Amino acid sequence: MLARPIFVVGTMRSGSTLLRLILDAHPHISISEETGFMGGLVAAKRIPNWMHGEGWYERLGWSEEEFDARLREFYSGLFERHARAEGKQRWGDKTPMHSEHMPEMARIFPDAVFVAIVRHPGAVVHSLVRKFHYAVADAVTYWKSTNEEILRRGMELGNDRFVLLRYEDLVERPEETLRELVDFLDEPWSDDLLRHQDVQAAKGAPRVAAGSTRPRDAITTDLADRWATALAPADRELLVTSAGPLACFLGYDPSRPGVPGPLVPPGSGTWRRLLSGGVLAERQQGSGAVPLTGDAVPVVVPEMSPAELAKRLQKAERALARVHSSRAVRWSRAARQVQRRVSGVPGELRAAASQVVRGGRGRGPAG
Repeated sequence: MLARPIFVVGTMRSGSTLLRLILDAHPHISISEETGFMGGLVAAKRIPNWMHGEGWYERLGWSEEEFDARLREFYSGLFERHARAEGKQRWGDKTPMHSEHMPEMARIFPDAVFVAIVRHPGAVVHSLVRKFHYAVADAVTYWKSTNEEILRRGMELGNDRFVLLRYEDLVERPEETLRELVDFLDEPWSDDLLRHQDVQAAKGAPRVAAGSTRPRDAITTDLADRWATALAPADRELLVTSAGPLACFLGYDPSRPGVPGPLVPPGSGTWRRLLSGGVLAERQQGSGAVPLTGDAVPVVVPEMSPAELAKRLQKAERALARVHSSRAVRWSRAARQVQRRVSGVPGELRAAASQVVRGGRGRGPAG
């Protein structure tokens, strides 16, 4: 069994791929490209579209705890083999949609730690609109609801299992931020974290990773504030009214770019650039508390290929055609047509016709 797993969570376009590449450059840590494995794990526990799908394994005499242990053994084995093949002592995963699975991940992997990354809402919204054709309002709602979910779960996980960092700190103050992060992860410092591009190039990483991130590019601030001149005034106003309180809670000015202030004032904690679950809970007790009670908005995975989208659409159309061609549907349509035709017939005859139609529904047409 390798050391405690590391789960990187955050919204899409938050800089999570850059963080993955940096952590993967550490001599002890292996974090592969996105896997989305929790989709398979959840489906294994709750078979969709079946009335007995919830807890199906109990029919075989398995308790949920036993089944979780078997799932943990299976998925840990997959990641551990990958880590060992790279000569690493610890495995992790980075998949943005896993933000909505944090409670189940924490339960099934009780020794896992979570590293959340957040980015200015303006930057995330601009990137979602430009890259994935989101509507601005939908992108703002996604940023707000997903980060509320992450923070709410982070408070539940506490100081030992959850920490949050900001993309802007990662690119503006990389060494200070990363030294705090490896302290939380209980790993030794390595200069490889600051030259991840050389490490990734040496191991043959692709030139472009998830989200169009280039593994062989050094840490840079070039992309941090591009959104400021790209969003229309009305869109920036929406940032303030909808995402403003949460953005301020995280140290951002929602109306303009710039380096955010320290999450924790000097002298009040171990770190200045990271926010642990316990410190987050303390901040929620102060005057700047924000509501974290909303439901996370389901994530639409934009990376699905056009071919897969077309295949799913064809499948749905075929299923709909089968429904429309079924005997029950055909007979129902015929019955409605009869009813419409007799609507102008005198009352006694119309009642008799309706009786015939009702009587025939249970038998269907002869032959």
